[in-house]
Amino acid sequence: MKKSYFVSLILLSAVGFCCLARAESIESRSLVYELEERLDIPYYPEGHEHDSELTRLNLVIPKGAENPPVLMWIGGGAWAYVDRHKEMALSRKIAQRGVLVISVGHRLSPALLTDNKREEGIQHPEHIKDLARAFKWVFDQAGAYGYSNKNIFVGGFSSGAYLSALLAADKRYLAEHDLSPANIRAIIPVGGGYDIPEYRRLLVQADPSYDANHIIPVFGETNEQHVEASPITYIEDFSTPMLMFSERDTYGYGAGFEQRLREQGFQEFTVVNAYDETHASLWTKMSKEEDYWYRDLLVDYIFRMRD
Repeated sequence: MKKSYFVSLILLSAVGFCCLARAESIESRSLVYELEERLDIPYYPEGHEHDSELTRLNLVIPKGAENPPVLMWIGGGAWAYVDRHKEMALSRKIAQRGVLVISVGHRLSPALLTDNKREEGIQHPEHIKDLARAFKWVFDQAGAYGYSNKNIFVGGFSSGAYLSALLAADKRYLAEHDLSPANIRAIIPVGGGYDIPEYRRLLVQADPSYDANHIIPVFGETNEQHVEASPITYIEDFSTPMLMFSERDTYGYGAGFEQRLREQGFQEFTVVNAYDETHASLWTKMSKEEDYWYRDLLVDYIFRMRD
């Protein structure tokens, strides 16, 4: 069945991505690899104050793939419910095509949106500090796992999409590890929000309880804090190639980021608006369906963009 889709921006013709919608005969579909998994690897040094079960990563390795590209993947869950193990079905689907996938966890904010509440937790910028440290681990381990640290992609879903974008947009966090966004080959945010004041406005307009139960616990009370936490704030210096997905539930959260990139004249990005999917259905189908067009786009992009 032909998929409905809307590609709102295709500006990667220099790497042959202009044929996005019809790409069929590519390396990422030529083989299906057997997989090896290595779970619960710490990315903070033993004894570090932030080392915990949450700050671990899972590797899904395509056996026999030579110098595979790497996708550091950050799961979604409102910064409070993220579970790297729940991302393993998606990680396996991508790794079967020859990408070494690393599903990364991070410390969590208070969980106040469900009946099973957790009052304790962290606030921005602690999540992104964890992800910068995880990226440092991935960068440093290239020799041990047989990949090039020039081919590390960072992606994520929902809150993980936001974190992947912030890692590339705000240089401070990687700089703490003597790295920079230039060390990220490209980012692949899926279904995220990149302007926290606008994200707050849209959520609270729909349900005022989101302010106390979600926005403030994650980002703080003030608009200044929310602006500081937003990837869109740093857009003038944004230089990392990007494939960004949205769907009909989160389109409004990413539209401003897309528009500002256009206004800046930045050309190395593509936006796929999966308006035939909801936030939940896009993640579920990417994770579970054997043959799924949007997941193919993600994998194709990685192989087209690798060095």
